[in-house]
Amino acid sequence: MNGISSNLKDEIKKSKDSKHKEKFKFLAAVLVTNIMVAILCLPMTETPVEKKSMRVTHPDHQMITLPLNVLVSFENENTRELAVSLVTKDKVVIAEKAWLHEQVKKDGEIPQFKIEINNLDVIRVSEFAAEGMIAVPYVQKKARASVKRGSKYEVSI
Repeated sequence: MNGISSNLKDEIKKSKDSKHKEKFKFLAAVLVTNIMVAILCLPMTETPVEKKSMRVTHPDHQMITLPLNVLVSFENENTRELAVSLVTKDKVVIAEKAWLHEQVKKDGEIPQFKIEINNLDVIRVSEFAAEGMIAVPYVQKKARASVKRGSKYEVSI
């Protein structure tokens, strides 16, 4: 007999062992292929993170992108935001205090800026947006000292 002698019990035992080996090989192959697919599906390059977001930094303000003529040297400032007042070409004050953040894009001749505007001024800004607005540096008004008029003496009759 060809040098191999086996009986039925040995054949059944070999087939059980081979079934376990085949199951193990199958599970290992599925696991390895799933891991390889997951690695291939991950992005190879990191997505750039935007350094300045559209977050509102002041309470009761909204971030809006507006076309503005800016009369402020914004590029030379080291601050993230700059206090400005919005006025029309006719010098009518639209928003007394707003926060200019950054230039977004330049369409034609009027550049667009991200600006934080008080919620109460948003409606007025939207009305004048088509006419064009100018951002000028914000100047805080000095409060006048109240002057009491009258005499120090009391007159009783």
